[in-house]
Amino acid sequence: MPDFVLEDVYERMGELGVRPDRIAAMRAGEQVPPPGPDEPLVEVTVVFVPPRLRSFMPEPLPEHDEWRRRNRLPHAGGVSPLHDFLLHRYAELAEALRDGTLPPVLLATPTWMSGHLDPDVLVDRLEVCAAAEVEPLPADLAQALLRLPRGRHPAAADRAAEVDSAGARSAARWLADGGMADPECGLAWRHMVGASMVDFGDGEPEHFTEVRLGPVLRVTAPIGHRLIDEVLLREPYDWRNDESGATLGAWPAILPSHREVVAVNYLPYLIPDYWGRRVAPADIAGLEAAQGPAGESTAVIIAFLLIGGPAEMIPVILRMAARGELPAEAIGRQLALVLRRTWQETRPALAALRELAEAGGHHEVWRIVRALLPGMLPGEGRRVTATHSALVAFACEVAGWTGARGEIPVIGEFARGRGKSRFVHECRRLHARLTASVRETAAVS
Repeated sequence: MPDFVLEDVYERMGELGVRPDRIAAMRAGEQVPPPGPDEPLVEVTVVFVPPRLRSFMPEPLPEHDEWRRRNRLPHAGGVSPLHDFLLHRYAELAEALRDGTLPPVLLATPTWMSGHLDPDVLVDRLEVCAAAEVEPLPADLAQALLRLPRGRHPAAADRAAEVDSAGARSAARWLADGGMADPECGLAWRHMVGASMVDFGDGEPEHFTEVRLGPVLRVTAPIGHRLIDEVLLREPYDWRNDESGATLGAWPAILPSHREVVAVNYLPYLIPDYWGRRVAPADIAGLEAAQGPAGESTAVIIAFLLIGGPAEMIPVILRMAARGELPAEAIGRQLALVLRRTWQETRPALAALRELAEAGGHHEVWRIVRALLPGMLPGEGRRVTATHSALVAFACEVAGWTGARGEIPVIGEFARGRGKSRFVHECRRLHARLTASVRETAAVS
């Protein structure tokens, strides 16, 4: 920003009550002392209206924003929603300690390693708070409700309804109604055009540079708890903040009944850049232990990490598969996009899938590969490579292990072609295996 504009900004800050020593530090580019307890939170917007400048003083801060300022929390847009929720909990506890208003027991301490909280234990804690005539802390109550197992808990709801406190009545409704409805979760693949990130269209550009995963999170039914609706379930940005990444490992335990919401928040930390904490297989172990549907966001994370660390990811994948919770088809679709849109290569991906199949996940590998093929095989006018041939050959091998049946249209089209290349030969083998009768299978092999 030009110096003459900054001078006007500093002057306006002084008029609004910012301490002179802090302004002097800003002018000198030095470490700025923290604000005093009575100093206003100043946000100056400079609007260029040629040939003059104006600065505007915002309206008085809303109550919750004033609480953020008083507790020195970062701007809500500067951190991930789940990290922001953690900061609310820390600030709430610190404020209660300062003011001597800490309840006799915290509600949200989990009772299971997954982060879940036993409904009856929650009611016991609510009874302790009510006996002390103390209401639970708002963020602590919100976290406790989010840690309840999925579904209705009528017996615990009846007990909570008998406790005389606002927090207990809120918990009783949550326990009786089945808690939070699953938000709409998803992702958008984006790439840089000029200075802006835009979504990939139906047809991909021949060349593109920076790629990001845009989180999609929309609340289907507001909960009525401000910290859940406005802080925790805020749609994340597609860029990341390194400070937020320091707490990635704690996120699954914040929402142990809604793994896909956690996965959506992980998306900005998946594709690496030059700095900062990234999602690791250890974080996915937390998602694996959680409850709730697993969709495209969980799938793209598994697909990406499987290529780089099969030894760490295979046990997680097998455990999810054993419980019937592995989104295999979604993993296949997203794996195709990972291989087309990032630097990850097909041959290491096939090696990882082979390891998974040999570890006992061959049926899951077939589901992944069947969904992967349509997105990976060359379209009209595209050149066939040796990698495409290797992919189809691997698919034929896995189909043989699983006894798979059912035509794949794109494979059928190539199989009916007139070419004599290895690729066409492999497509014919796979097509014949998928459409062959039991007697014909041995001949195909």
